[in-house]
Amino acid sequence: MKKVILIRTPFVFPVKHFSSITSVPDIGTAYINGTLVKNGYDSCIIDAAGEGVKKRYQIKGTHLAIGGISAEEIISKIPADVDYIGLQSMHSNRWIYDSFILKKAMEKFPKAKFFLGGENVTATYEKILKQFPTLDACVIGEGEETVLELLHAFDNDLPVDHIAGIAFNYNGKLVETPRRSRKRAVDEIPAPSWKGVPVENYLKNCCGINSLARRSMPVMATRGCPYSCTFCTVPNMWDSKWYARDPGSVVADIMTYVSDFGINHVDFVDLTIVINKKWMHEFCDLLIEANLDITWAIPIGTRTENIDKELLVKMKKSGLSRVLYSAESGSKETLDRIKKCLSIDHFEEVVRETARLDICVKIAFIFGFPGQTLLEVFDSFLLINKLAWLGASDIVCLSFVPYPKTELYDELDVDYDYNDPENNIRLNNDIPRMKSWSTHFGDSALRSFIWFFTLYFYSLQFLFRPVRFFHFCKRVFVDKLPLTNFESIIFNMVNKSELKTEEEDVLVTIELDPYEENSRKNDSRYINGAS
Repeated sequence: MKKVILIRTPFVFPVKHFSSITSVPDIGTAYINGTLVKNGYDSCIIDAAGEGVKKRYQIKGTHLAIGGISAEEIISKIPADVDYIGLQSMHSNRWIYDSFILKKAMEKFPKAKFFLGGENVTATYEKILKQFPTLDACVIGEGEETVLELLHAFDNDLPVDHIAGIAFNYNGKLVETPRRSRKRAVDEIPAPSWKGVPVENYLKNCCGINSLARRSMPVMATRGCPYSCTFCTVPNMWDSKWYARDPGSVVADIMTYVSDFGINHVDFVDLTIVINKKWMHEFCDLLIEANLDITWAIPIGTRTENIDKELLVKMKKSGLSRVLYSAESGSKETLDRIKKCLSIDHFEEVVRETARLDICVKIAFIFGFPGQTLLEVFDSFLLINKLAWLGASDIVCLSFVPYPKTELYDELDVDYDYNDPENNIRLNNDIPRMKSWSTHFGDSALRSFIWFFTLYFYSLQFLFRPVRFFHFCKRVFVDKLPLTNFESIIFNMVNKSELKTEEEDVLVTIELDPYEENSRKNDSRYINGAS
């Protein structure tokens, strides 16, 4: 039985950050692991984030830190007889450390075959293969079927150029195979396997996506998104197709997590879960019938076009406690320019009805889009006022970042150096380093908008609903479980000195080795039988 190790890498974040950063179990890696385990591989995950839930290391000479165990600790956990090593690389800002882990692993295990997958890999495989010319394969897009075919080819020393959805180097040239068609029957994908993941580390530390007081696990009910916003990575990763699982199988997964892990909350990590009202009604009915006494949330964001009062009532009854609605802007001109199909009037009505049901409502705004004018920013400011009055509880104001292989990234002709901490891709909540891509206002103005609008919103909602101020004080100073962005900012400020006195939470400095081009010589890949 071939031995596979899948590495879930630590997250990377600014040392001076303005939110509560926590790691959560990664369901994407678990799906790949589940596919391999079901098909006879001795596959296991090394979850760097989960193994070091409270560990933080600053990368020497940078403003960046990692959350989780270090590369050295990761490598020490890989068994000597490993056959295949897969590395999950989801976010481009993590590549500065992901590449360091990959380099160390390739040096330590020169006979193993290496493959990479994830959203960052799908967007930047050309650069990755240039940096690591002997990497065995990059998996592009949805990965379960591709990884399985790839490892079967490796098992039998077969050519790999017939496998859809991969890229690799051959004789010094980049080879890209055609993209694999998405899996329409999502329920046929084997269930996630959490083998190797320290799930209890997450649960006992209440590591959820803005659900920090709960024992939470992620669930994916749907895949993809049918929309094509110009700033979004979804069209490149998922081909703008939306497929849903059977509602009954989703509820069955939740029941399993309640039984096996004792969870009391579910975070849906779908790109946009509320697309088909009939599907959502059926799911809620089944969840109500199951009577599991859990809450659930939509923390990643969802569309509001298919939400109405009747559906919200049923979602609340089934346990919905928190939802993120992505407005992006209050300006029709901005929304049209970024191809965000949103009716602001309907959006406001949905926020009103959600808040009336005592569901925590978080709203996302993005500033600094190319072409965005000061008048368009003012339109967003007006909407922020109205949303606070309507009952929204939370806000996140982000800067536009041109992510690789998005429509705006191509239009702006951006070129990042993912190994350079100063010319690397910025996080959209890294306020000190935010960049405006609008010609109508600069970086300083962008940062001012985000600071002011955030604080202004919370001031308004406390003014309109004073009881929320007492809830805020209790969560931050008594329970020490912040829930909103503002609570997280205050919590981090108050507990900054306290964290430095706790050995497990100390920010330890680590240093990256200077990059040297990987020169592994035992590459045995071949195409069409020609070595």
